[in-house]
Amino acid sequence: MVDSGAVRAAVEAQVEEFAGGGDGAGVRSVLVKTLGGPQLTVARGADQVLPAASLAKMILGVALFEAGRRGDVDTEARVRVGDLPGTMYPSVLQALDPASTLTVRELCGFSLVTSDNPAAEYVRAVLGQDRIDATIKDLRLHSTAFPAGFSERELGPLGRANTTTAEDTLRLIEHIEHTPHLEPLRRYLVNYLRNDRIPSRLDDDLPVRHKTGSLRGVVNDAGIVLHPTAPVALVFLTDGQSDNVRTAQEIGEVSERIVRIIAEASAH
Repeated sequence: MVDSGAVRAAVEAQVEEFAGGGDGAGVRSVLVKTLGGPQLTVARGADQVLPAASLAKMILGVALFEAGRRGDVDTEARVRVGDLPGTMYPSVLQALDPASTLTVRELCGFSLVTSDNPAAEYVRAVLGQDRIDATIKDLRLHSTAFPAGFSERELGPLGRANTTTAEDTLRLIEHIEHTPHLEPLRRYLVNYLRNDRIPSRLDDDLPVRHKTGSLRGVVNDAGIVLHPTAPVALVFLTDGQSDNVRTAQEIGEVSERIVRIIAEASAH
């Protein structure tokens, strides 16, 4: 029989170690929830409002597919790559001829598979603020705000206006996981290419549906580790980190330990 108290204590110890890590000046919020096996939820600062950064792109995905389902937005409308906003940052769209066209739905896919900012900014413009705010309300993301976009001028201090909590982020990823017509979003997220955080220490053949978010001092990741016997949702939100690379490594390390603890417990 699984000692659920021992499992909880072991996971809590990992969460506390990560949340109390760093140089002490920053903030770290963590939420762990098993979606099978031993039922477990462990949180540290899960109601803390912190910058969402590119985690907000998942909200765009939900809003777009809902608008398309209602017929409010034509997700198959084609857009010339050359007409998309530019960026000084790397963009997968630079591999395409400017005369090439993509559908709005495909641009949403690029924004979630590669975190492409021009693609996300176009989708955001198509949706408009009212639809985005309505999606946040419908999902009951009560501590989430998404007033800024992903243009160059909004990636600095203005980008910090997009905020959320670990609790809201968990609600968002669970909604994506359990809503049948959001299957494309699940496919985009499981193919996300930036895997330096939650998946970084896990086996390569263990799929993870997740999305990262980054700003100066902000190192976020949220998703579901699709372990065959012990799927687990993990949310990490941070701010004020002095070393983004090191914090990303620590997220990978603690994720591997938490998943191993839960998987070993579910095997008994």
